Amino acid sequence: MSQPPAPVATPFAPPPPGPAPARSRALLAHLGWEVILLVLVLLTAVVVAATGTLFRGAIPWNNLATAGLLASAFALSLRTATPNLAVGAIAALSGATYAKLAQNDVTGILAGILAVLVAVLLGVVIALVAGLTSAPAWAVTLGGMAIAQAIVFALLDAQTVPTGGSPSGTGRAILWMLLFAAVSVGGGVLWQVPAVRGALGANRVQDDPVRFRAAKLTGALVGIGGSSLLAGLSGVVLVSYIGFAAPNTGDNLLVAVGATLLGGVSAFGGRGGIAGTLLATALLVFANHGLLQTEAPRWVVFYLPVAIAILLGVLVSRLIESLSGPYTALPPAPAPGWPPPRR
Repeated sequence: MSQPPAPVATPFAPPPPGPAPARSRALLAHLGWEVILLVLVLLTAVVVAATGTLFRGAIPWNNLATAGLLASAFALSLRTATPNLAVGAIAALSGATYAKLAQNDVTGILAGILAVLVAVLLGVVIALVAGLTSAPAWAVTLGGMAIAQAIVFALLDAQTVPTGGSPSGTGRAILWMLLFAAVSVGGGVLWQVPAVRGALGANRVQDDPVRFRAAKLTGALVGIGGSSLLAGLSGVVLVSYIGFAAPNTGDNLLVAVGATLLGGVSAFGGRGGIAGTLLATALLVFANHGLLQTEAPRWVVFYLPVAIAILLGVLVSRLIESLSGPYTALPPAPAPGWPPPRR
């Protein structure tokens, strides 16, 4: 009896063409928004520089550095879908710690290191609670905010504590601003690596929210712990510049949230661009500097721009989510049989 012919092997073929991966569309959407932000920053800078002292002295650079480090802190926590609402209070805590240490004759560098370590320690504790319980980060970090504020009032006793040092010069303020720019843009570039998003983006994954996963704990430690480090650095930089600490010194949570959302980091977590936080922070700082040169009321100078930034940032988040398609932390698996095996 004759045997049936062996089936002919189907040649390997690439997967059929389809829409661009969601991560590519998301990056294009972020870059498009960042171009718009860049134009707005340049226009604002030209107008404010023509009517004031935008690029003179250390104040604008220091404001950009401290606000930017705090915005980078919140942006990191939001990228990992663990929004750290305690970043402002942690910045105030590190500033108060720095001032008290300096008042007790601890050298500036050592005092700064110890103050940042206090911020990191609190951040790690908050992260462990959030990661081990799978509780929403916003709820856990609100408790962390209360703890930080209580410690600040205990340290300062509701008083202003001088550091005893002289205000930093323009050169140092510019160096801190450059550090913020490097952290913000570098972090944005690093977040585009699929393996990084996959390792740190588990808190956005749509599964049972109360189920413990080691990846969620990792994301919380990096997001909340890392953001606490940056927030602590922001508080130390500010207090070392102005030469004193008060109970609310450095607590600019609303500015950080506004710059982060306006910069394009998704309010839903997991997604973010490259230079958006840097550009949005510059826009808010430049606008604030210009408004200070006018006779505008306080609520217009300090609160209206931030409110607009937050609300507009939410709309930008929704638009980018719509343009990007379904969220995936890791790239899709290759189609079966492609690419062909090496011979």
